[in-house]
Amino acid sequence: MRIGDLVTYHGRACYLRGLDPMSVSRRRAQLEDAETHERFEVPLEEVEEREPPRFEEEGLS
Repeated sequence: MRIGDLVTYHGRACYLRGLDPMSVSRRRAQLEDAETHERFEVPLEEVEEREPPRFEEEGLS
């Protein structure tokens, strides 16, 4: 995950806005809700990476 990536938190689409340093034992992520723009912090282990959208090539064999 990288800062700015679209991630999922409990089914909500959110942007990753920050992360605790690797040296922190219980890392937290700073998220921004993609719809409401609310910002909040959550345990990093509860954040899921989203797969990038797949664009299917039409008309190519």
